[in-house]
Amino acid sequence: MKRTTALLTAIMLCACPAVSAGMTAHAAAQEDDIVILYTNDVHCGITDHIGYDGLALYKKEMEAAHAHVLLADAGDAIQGGTIGTMTNGAALVELMDAVGYDVCVPGNHEFDYSIPELMARADELDCGYTCCNLFVRGKDTPVFTPYRLFDLGDTTIAFVGVTTPETFSASTPVYFQNDAGEYIYSFSEDGTALYDVIQTNVDAVREQGADTVILLGHLGEHDVTDAWSAPSIVANTTGIDAVIDGHSHEVTPSMVVQDKEGQDVVITQTGTKLANIGKMTIAKDGAITTELVDTVPAPGPDSGIPDEAWHTDAARGRNVDTAMNERILALEAQMQEQLGQKVGETAFPLCDTDPATGMRRVRNGETDLGDLIADSFRAACGTDVGFINGGGLRAAIPAGDITYSSLMTVMPYNNTVHAARVTGQQLLDLLEFSSAAYPGESGAFLHVSGMTYAIDPAIPSSVTTNEFGEFTGVTGDYRVKDVKIGDAPLDLTKTYTVASINYLLCDGGDGFILSGHCEMLDSAPQIDCEVVAAYLQNTLGGIVPESYRDPYGQGRIQILTAAEEPAPAQTSPAPAAGAQHQEASSPATGDAGITAILLSAMASLASFAVSRKR
Repeated sequence: MKRTTALLTAIMLCACPAVSAGMTAHAAAQEDDIVILYTNDVHCGITDHIGYDGLALYKKEMEAAHAHVLLADAGDAIQGGTIGTMTNGAALVELMDAVGYDVCVPGNHEFDYSIPELMARADELDCGYTCCNLFVRGKDTPVFTPYRLFDLGDTTIAFVGVTTPETFSASTPVYFQNDAGEYIYSFSEDGTALYDVIQTNVDAVREQGADTVILLGHLGEHDVTDAWSAPSIVANTTGIDAVIDGHSHEVTPSMVVQDKEGQDVVITQTGTKLANIGKMTIAKDGAITTELVDTVPAPGPDSGIPDEAWHTDAARGRNVDTAMNERILALEAQMQEQLGQKVGETAFPLCDTDPATGMRRVRNGETDLGDLIADSFRAACGTDVGFINGGGLRAAIPAGDITYSSLMTVMPYNNTVHAARVTGQQLLDLLEFSSAAYPGESGAFLHVSGMTYAIDPAIPSSVTTNEFGEFTGVTGDYRVKDVKIGDAPLDLTKTYTVASINYLLCDGGDGFILSGHCEMLDSAPQIDCEVVAAYLQNTLGGIVPESYRDPYGQGRIQILTAAEEPAPAQTSPAPAAGAQHQEASSPATGDAGITAILLSAMASLASFAVSRKR
């Protein structure tokens, strides 16, 4: 079948490929076309932009117009907001089942609740997860179903699932290890293994009669590891007709890349949080066209959709499926009852973006939000230093009342805050790792308290890592300069007390620089949102002071120009290799404040976490 590529953009949910006997004349005229609706990186955005209720309506509209409709998700759906944190993603899976997904690939953030929790979500998800490249080391069978085939009339469509090996470092590294710190899972990251396993599965579905092969990938096109990007995978394989992609949050209506044999392959991605619905149309002759839909139209009079089944949500200005909208509103009401408690107020926004450009800033620049969070960690633990990685800050706090819900939107991972003792050398290495991508973005970028430092972008980063993204050293000059703890220069041989989250201190996050290599000092850490709430109420008196008003922060991070020559960071030789290695303690959860709120909220949402076997 001839492979033709065109423009693609629109997203929509569908679980039932069959069409009713009352199919409209419009549908009958297009019954030979196959429509694939797709989403990616929803990140708990159940009411953002189009929303799941808008997606549900668009699915019904497509089913009314086409005989064969499928719905696919390219990962990172169940994490990224309060609703995900409160239910370990179970409420999101319940909503996805209600809309009706046919095939889903796990993104890196599907692993954030731990692998046992992901396996529970996989059982609850009616279609399960599809992924060809996740293995338990030493075993030949993948953890999830590697591909799915759909017989639609006289055409067979195959989806091969793939998840980026960046997941090792982009989720929580210790989840993929045994108690001895050995990686017991593989994402086929070694050499050409990823290309090889994808090719094996593409060949397998072709042998089983697939007319069209779609790679459903959580990979990304830009600003990701190049060898594992969607364009690189296409260039090193054959037999793929199209790639429905995710991970990099790009709005990609259609990117055409040639495969290993010179055949054109279309790559598409919808952005994030349901800003668009992806719509791929496969004609009877195999031609593939794509489009992105950013607005769900009102159903036409001949659609067969009853008036009472949909309405226009006046508050959000969009057309929605009534039943799904009511389900979502009920869920939001339950959450707000638990999380609407006020913990403070601010006369100005606490920013995660650059107000001058609107671009995200927390991953490559200081912000007032990052300063406040880092200060709260240091105050709670009474340490020399506090810090938080930019990847852990997922939203801004608008001016007005600050609630627990506000804080959980900023920090949705349910991390715990710990105190530890580390060396000056470890702090320097952590800062160097965090600034390696500057001026580009990195989730490892550190916001600090009790510390200042400078970055010299003229010095190229020489940070080295292994295949798991773990820090292995710095081969050249450090681009981080003039590090001070308080007013004193950093001493590489001295030990300092630090406060941060379990992801960085215990669970291997951002290079494994501190996890397992520092002395843990606490036995009863608190949830991060509770720490910030306590700082707002007890230290700041419930009102964010003017000292945090500048969206660019308080000058704790300096970006050097050629004319600036700061003092060197080192004040004494680096310690010998092997110094200060101690097993990190397991994170615990406090039993007060937001912990009680979370437990109560989870109990009230139990109906949204019904477990169903596939």
